[in-house]
Amino acid sequence: MSKLEKILALVRSINEDEFQEQLTHGDSLDDVYEELLFLAEKIESKKKRTAVIVEQISNCFAGDFFNYLPISDAHDELDVFCMGFNTYVEELKSAMVSKKLLETINGKLVEEKERSEKLNITKEQFLANMSHEIRTPLNAIIGFTDLLLKSSSLENDKKKQLEYIKMSGDILLVIINDILDLAKIESGQLILSDKPFNLSQLSRLVYDAFLVKITEKQIDFKIAIDKELPAILNGDSVRISQILFNLISNAIKFTPVKGKIRLKIKCQDEEDESYFVKIIVKDSGVGIPEDKLKGIFDPFVQVCNNEAREHGGAGLGLTIIKKIVNLMDGEILVKSKVGVGTKFIVTLPFAKNDHYLSVSKTLTERQKPDVFSADTNRRIRILLAEDNRINQILVQKVLSKYNIDCIAVANGRLAVDILLQEDFDLVLMDLMMPVMNGYEAASEIRSLKNHTKKNIPILALSAVVTESVTDTCKAVGIDKYLSKPFDSDELFNTINELILRKTNKLSK
Repeated sequence: MSKLEKILALVRSINEDEFQEQLTHGDSLDDVYEELLFLAEKIESKKKRTAVIVEQISNCFAGDFFNYLPISDAHDELDVFCMGFNTYVEELKSAMVSKKLLETINGKLVEEKERSEKLNITKEQFLANMSHEIRTPLNAIIGFTDLLLKSSSLENDKKKQLEYIKMSGDILLVIINDILDLAKIESGQLILSDKPFNLSQLSRLVYDAFLVKITEKQIDFKIAIDKELPAILNGDSVRISQILFNLISNAIKFTPVKGKIRLKIKCQDEEDESYFVKIIVKDSGVGIPEDKLKGIFDPFVQVCNNEAREHGGAGLGLTIIKKIVNLMDGEILVKSKVGVGTKFIVTLPFAKNDHYLSVSKTLTERQKPDVFSADTNRRIRILLAEDNRINQILVQKVLSKYNIDCIAVANGRLAVDILLQEDFDLVLMDLMMPVMNGYEAASEIRSLKNHTKKNIPILALSAVVTESVTDTCKAVGIDKYLSKPFDSDELFNTINELILRKTNKLSK
């Protein structure tokens, strides 16, 4: 084979391997020229394309990510590389767009979170203000009514009128509590207590609260309590009474004159660690249409507007019951037939706890404690900080029945000033007051230099009942908190407890 033939064979093999083409078939010098010219053109084309690719990749490093590499008609390895690179650019573009979208979404979520937090603060403030503005006058209405009802010289007719006032105040208080409790439950702030209580006694107290209305409508109301029911159960007695109050209130509302209501409480089951108690409230009322039963536990829902106008209420009672029962890991069912009546069945678990059995006697036999004072030769002196004059008079009259002296001032600034000048056993502190509020006053008292005065028991008595109030009270050194309207016995017992606790500390 001549050298010309060898060169031609070599060039042809390169063209076939690199470009999958064979241009000529002869062995002449023209064939060699044509093959070499084709090879040179291909190499030059590759060189230019490679330069473009290098430039494009350099631009990517400089930040221009989205330039595509050119694809030629050669379909060679450079084109394979370019197609792969372009696919990467597509994925990168998609990722960048997704990232930008994600950043936009995250930004909106942050804005929404901030807006939601502001709304929660606003709602909390609104609930606090609403609670304060309604509970403050309600405290006076219920408090003075209670005082008058305890008078032995009261005529029957006037006593009945006062009972109507008391009942109306209690109903208004339930509506307010329902609104506030719904907000607490929905925000996850409602915490259940676990204390011993007597369910039989509690049910009869709730019944007594409605006795005037039951008598007025001549309702045949009977209570049946299972003998197997434990005398003392451990749970949240306030929430249980709320369940009973709302169920019985509804039954009375929708039961006609001379109708029937039955309250049954029985121990359904007992396990190693729990009692399962069933509470049944059955009435012979108007009943609930079948198509309304599913939404009966929805907030602000009543069977119809006519009944809402006739019987009143905010339409929150059953919603609160349902949410409380769920929090207690219980169950509530409703059965009803129009014109026949309605039956609510509540099943609740109550944990066993031997620790509480020792207090059975004190729960079943309610005793009135004596006022405790370190100095038995003098009466208890309490400093009351309260800006509402009517509520000042109410507290003073209530405490006077327990032989307690109460000095009242109109704001926290005056409370701190008089505490520096005189000796008291306890400070009873309203929270929302002009000049200096209760939080500020408590904080200033706790920073006093006089050891005795700075450690005086402070009891908050306020119409604000939002969850943040109790946390703030603890933060500023307030020992305990009671809400308005207050129960006179509970107020007395709490005062006694705080004074006794302080005296025990001093004696150690």
